[in-house]
Parts: sequence; structure tokens; C-alpha cells
Amino acid sequence: MKICIVSHSYPFFTGDWRSNFIASLAKAYADLENELTVFTPLYSGGCRKTDKADKIKIVEYRYMPFKSWHLIGYGNSMVNDTQISKTTILLTPFLIIAGVIKLAGLLKRGNYDFLHCHWAVPNTLIAVGAKWLAGSRTKILTSFPGSDVTVIRNTGLLGKIMAKIIAKSDYMSCNSADLKEELVRSGIDSEKIDYVIYGVNDRKIYFSAEKRKIIREKLVINDDTILLLMIGRFVPKKGFSTAFRALKYIVERHKNVKLAVVGDGNLKKEYVEILNRDNTSGHVLFVGYIDANELIDYYSATDIFLMPSEKNPPDGLNTVVPEAMACGRPIVASNVGGNDLVVFDGFNGSLHSEGNYKKLAVLVSRLIEDESLRIEMGRKSLELIQTKFNWKAIAEYYIEKYKETHGKTDRS
Repeated sequence: MKICIVSHSYPFFTGDWRSNFIASLAKAYADLENELTVFTPLYSGGCRKTDKADKIKIVEYRYMPFKSWHLIGYGNSMVNDTQISKTTILLTPFLIIAGVIKLAGLLKRGNYDFLHCHWAVPNTLIAVGAKWLAGSRTKILTSFPGSDVTVIRNTGLLGKIMAKIIAKSDYMSCNSADLKEELVRSGIDSEKIDYVIYGVNDRKIYFSAEKRKIIREKLVINDDTILLLMIGRFVPKKGFSTAFRALKYIVERHKNVKLAVVGDGNLKKEYVEILNRDNTSGHVLFVGYIDANELIDYYSATDIFLMPSEKNPPDGLNTVVPEAMACGRPIVASNVGGNDLVVFDGFNGSLHSEGNYKKLAVLVSRLIEDESLRIEMGRKSLELIQTKFNWKAIAEYYIEKYKETHGKTDRS
């Protein structure tokens, strides 16, 4: 099969954490003996190169005359994931026009079975336009990570128009009920939207006792300390404020607790104020941004993984949740943001209502006090990854849905 991933964001190197999940899916497609192309715009920060080892062809396109003007994507298109940046608003028309023309040329030269678009805005808009311009019969699959749904919802009449264009996709998937609800409100048929998460490379991400020891020594944490972990940019929808408020109640009962926070952002000052007010700053370790390869080691070092997502705005499942599961960690998460697609309450973790920091504290305390429960839930997390949520299984699922929908078979 010939598959082309269309995405305005794609990592530059192995270990680059931004949009790493797109690269992981691309590799999974290629590993299944598919011919894989990634179509992505140039970005001012560097140049992506075709990875011959992974059998992935990278096609970068220009949409502005100077390289320094290529500023869309790579995590910089939105402000706190709640509104479009002014730079993005200015540059997007140029990106879409150039993308349509360049992708149409690619479609004319290559007989692709399907385009898999990630972030419907702008990528499905580009794909639909390119398909029309090229007179191609290539099918379009669209996956909504989250911020694209925010754009559709917050742009009024323009959003409605974009939704009608995006609805021309032959298949659509999102990774939370919150996103599906927003898409249906925008006029997209609910029956065309499937639930599919972004998976995990369980051959690369797994528990390591050696790495656990190294990271805990680096953080100056002894074996008796319970380490909690949160990962993400400091934006409202990640729910850091909920976790920080819960910490007050957790440490009242358990002094041997630390919370490691991997990430950074403009809201750090606000979060520090919460910790200072509650006298819990000594229990938090701000790690900052780290390489994706080192991030894997933090999953092993932790005892309980937290993901208290909020609908601010509605979001899809964060990839760090299944990654923590791949390392055999129990998960305590809110019941929004797609967490309930992989965290089954009482099975491999616990769910709480959005923003309920007191309930979060109770659930974490329960796991702190019951080591056997932590171990059992962690074992079940790993089992789910090995059977349902690894990248190979996700890629196979997309291909099967394509075949079911269109009656296609592999080329001989």
C-alpha cells in the first residue's frame, strides 16, 4: 500500500518529543511493509531528512519566500492551546494554498491509496483541495488530535465552512468523547467519527529497573519515597492546577511523596503560587523539558502517573498516558480528555471528575497505601498496551478500516 501522512508538525530528529506520535505511526505503517511518505511544511528551526533506515520518505514544502518566515507547526500554532497565534492567522492562507498545489503534484506523480491527515486544520483542508486539483481518487483519512477541533469551534461561520470541507473525508477518528461532541456540534455526522488513540512503541518504551535507579538518584529520591509524575506543556487543559491543589491533601497523610513535573510554560508562575500558598513546594520537582528518550526513563522511575485533564478547551487523549502504561504504571486521571479510552476505573487505574482535586488526592492516597494494588494495576496497564494500544495494532486498525470502508485489498 502507498500511504501519505499529511501533517504540519513533525519531529526533526530521533528523541524530538514534539509531534513524536506522528513519527511513531509513520514508522508503524512502514514496518507493515507499506510505502510511506510524510508531507509536511518547512519549519524555520531546521530541516527534516528522509530516514532510509525506517523506510519513510519526507517531503517538505515551502509556503513563504524565506526560510525564517516558516513558523507554523511544531507546537507554535496555538497560544496555550486555547487560541490561534497571530502569526499563524497571517501565514495559514499561504500554507494552505502552497500545500494544495504541492500535494496535488505529489498525487499526480504517485498513486496513493490514502492520505492520513493529522490536525484537520490545515491538513485535511489541504488534502481535499489537492485531491480535487489533481483529479485523484485517493481516499482521505482524518485524525483529530485536539487543537484543530478548537479552531473549528472558535471561528464561527468560517469554522462551519471548514467543517463541511473536512466532512468530505472518507473516514475520521478522534481520541476522546469530548472532541467527538464538539465535531458533531460543528455539523459533522457522528457515525463517520471513530475512536482511535495514538499508540505506543512497546518495543522502545518499557520498564527498566536500571533506569529507575538512575533517575531516582538524579532527583535525589530514596527507595521509600513515592514518586508521582505529570508530563506536558503548562496549558490549562493539562490539569496541572488540579494536581497541585490535590498535593496539599496528599502530603497531609503521606510525607514521603514527591511530584516530578516534566514540561514548562507561561503558567508556571501561577502554579508556583499555588504550591507556596499550600506549603507544598518542597514536594515538587520541576524538571523542565527533556529529550523524549530520557522521558521514557522517568516513567520507570515513577510509582503513579497523573493525568487530571480539563475541558479547557476539550482535548484528546495525551500520548503520555499510554506511554506510562507501557512501563507498567497505574494511572490516576480525570474522566475527560479521552482518558477513559485507556484507563478503566478499578482495573488499571482510577478516574475522577474534572477538577475534583480532593477526589484525586483520595485516589492517589489509596494507591500509596496499597502497594499490591499499585503493582496489579500497573500489570494490567502493560497488558492493555501489549494487546490493544501499541503502534502496530493501531496502524493495522487504520488499514483495516480503510479496507472495510472501501473494499480495498493489498496490491500484489
